[in-house]
Amino acid sequence: MSISTTSRRVMGLIAWLIAFHVLLAYGLPEWLFATLVVLLGILYYRIGVFGAMTVSLTLVVITVVYGLALKITGLEDSIYFRPDEKYARYDYTNNHRGYQANVHLDTKMPHGDLRAMTTEDIAEPRYMRFDTDSQGFRNERDYHGQRYVLVGDSFVAGNSNSQPDLLYAQLLAQYGLDTYSLAYQGNLADYASYIHSFQRRDGNNFRVLLFMFEGNDFEESRARPEYALARFGRRYYSLFSDFNTYRVTMSLYKRLTRGRAIREGNAIEVAELAGKKVAFYQPYIAVTRRATWPEPEGFEQTLADLRPVLDQVYFIPTKYRVYAKHLKPDEKLPDAQWDYLNGLCRKYQLRCSNLTDPLVRESDTLLKHGEFTWWRDDTHWNRHGIAVAARIVANDLRVAEVKEKRR
Repeated sequence: MSISTTSRRVMGLIAWLIAFHVLLAYGLPEWLFATLVVLLGILYYRIGVFGAMTVSLTLVVITVVYGLALKITGLEDSIYFRPDEKYARYDYTNNHRGYQANVHLDTKMPHGDLRAMTTEDIAEPRYMRFDTDSQGFRNERDYHGQRYVLVGDSFVAGNSNSQPDLLYAQLLAQYGLDTYSLAYQGNLADYASYIHSFQRRDGNNFRVLLFMFEGNDFEESRARPEYALARFGRRYYSLFSDFNTYRVTMSLYKRLTRGRAIREGNAIEVAELAGKKVAFYQPYIAVTRRATWPEPEGFEQTLADLRPVLDQVYFIPTKYRVYAKHLKPDEKLPDAQWDYLNGLCRKYQLRCSNLTDPLVRESDTLLKHGEFTWWRDDTHWNRHGIAVAARIVANDLRVAEVKEKRR
């Protein structure tokens, strides 16, 4: 029985749409996804409707088998060396990233993020307790009216650290200060998104303590578009982002591309401090050394827009800056990122604190005992480094409280 031209076109379109959606379940980079979609369209046009249907159905079968294999073998979980990566999600309702909600996990973390970029034996295995609240942020409890909200990237969110060692947890345990952690990796535009969604949900009866990391926070700060079509596209895409095929394939692709830097040996620098190997991330070293750079697009305006809720801004230095004098005693590092931030704080009359000197002093003290304020195999600080920040924040809040009572 012959099939009409219209029916062939409809069936060909259906075959292409099937392949389109199957590819969405793989978490491929946008350029690769677009390329494959176009190539499939050309292929389907050449091989005809029956060939196109055969290819699409084959892709479906392969993907189902792949997903089942990941589940049966346990690879869907074992591929992640840290829960920070495993439970990363995108909140399409609030238009920002975060973690999966209501996670309560006790696990072992075999090494930090820098160990994943080298063959050097620098691993520091550690135990982790990983909790998230109903909004996908690392708190043991949901927001319950705390006056102060901690906003920042992975340093404040606590990447590579166990729950009791996080900043909000140390502030509560050591200083009796109940704060809420509204933190996840990103840049200033992301932090603004966290704050705005928080305001819509919980009102404005809070003050923000904002933490800016020297390594990657002083970049372009433009938020995602809010167009209706863009929102629809992101929501539709979210239907596939929880598939194990999506998460595992994306992770494998990232490791493959990272492998080149590992093979070439230009991802990290390993030095010896207090008789122990310590790794430093080369891109962060380069940032620390830069004397000037183009003003980040949107940065100043985003910071200015946050002024009504900002109580204090804190500058977190890179690991290299903290240990630089032990690595290259004669090197004079510029302070480009801090100078820029401090200048904006003066311009908009914001309180701004640099955590560099306190972290350097504590690091020097701990080195005498073979201990560190940063994980040796990671770009993030450990509980000792977080403790320095907690002490300074607690003191700042108490001083502010005294001043407020005097008014």
